[in-house]
Amino acid sequence: MPVSRLVLTAFVSLLLLGLAGCADIGSSSGSRSTLWRIQGEHNVVYLLGSVHTLPRSAYPLKPALQRAFDESQRVVFEINLGNVTSRNVTQEFKRTGFYPPGETLAEHVSPGTAAILRRTLPQLGISWESVQRFRPWFLAELLSSRYIEAVGFHADLGIDEYFYRQARARRKAVQGLETLRDQAEILSRFTDRQSEEYLRSTLTGLPAYSAVLRVVVTAWQNGQIDLLDQLLNQNERNDPREFRLLFADRNAKWLPEIEGFTHRRENVLVVVGTGHLVGSDGVIETLRRRGFHVQQM
Repeated sequence: MPVSRLVLTAFVSLLLLGLAGCADIGSSSGSRSTLWRIQGEHNVVYLLGSVHTLPRSAYPLKPALQRAFDESQRVVFEINLGNVTSRNVTQEFKRTGFYPPGETLAEHVSPGTAAILRRTLPQLGISWESVQRFRPWFLAELLSSRYIEAVGFHADLGIDEYFYRQARARRKAVQGLETLRDQAEILSRFTDRQSEEYLRSTLTGLPAYSAVLRVVVTAWQNGQIDLLDQLLNQNERNDPREFRLLFADRNAKWLPEIEGFTHRRENVLVVVGTGHLVGSDGVIETLRRRGFHVQQM
């Protein structure tokens, strides 16, 4: 799930209000988590892989995750969720995800894609006419969010939101590694062809979403890093440019700041999408190559 579901779903939920008119996952008892620890000069930095949408059955979390939060004085997310409002989310995604007046989706996708959409949209309670201003990549995200919620996965149960609520309640310092505008612009860099391909791959993958999500959550709960890499970072092998946009470029931008956290005198918990942490080019292995001792918890 590329763009933070927590942010995008906030906008999607607003849209769905208008569009609406037209196997059990339990906490694992395994010993490992998708959580890593770095000993800094005077502090500890925790790196927690997030799943941005979860079912209720994913809770309670493993104790190690809560301890990392409890021991940290600062919590860092992909974006500072305290700066996210329905107004600025709407502004940013309308700016990047909508065609300008006079342009329509039908003009930018092939007849084959249009035919698939005309068959799929009614199944999700969405009309063909209501999505004509949406760019293909944005429509793909909307459909994914709609489907994910329909099968019981919710952004307000995601790890980001869970720990943000706790941080706010306990008055812990909160910050982001990038801005809402950064996130809104990620997929807007696609060409028309790439955007349509992204939409087509989403449409063909929807029937398997429920099963795949459950496998992802179970692997995440068990700290199965190699499996998570295979599930979340297929784009690295299938579409290097897409992988660079969604993961590699953002990882490279975040790394200096994450390294800087190891020089603080306060413990820091960094919570980002699991796909950013795992794999040979993920944040964890890159930090190890740079000489950091990173321990999986």
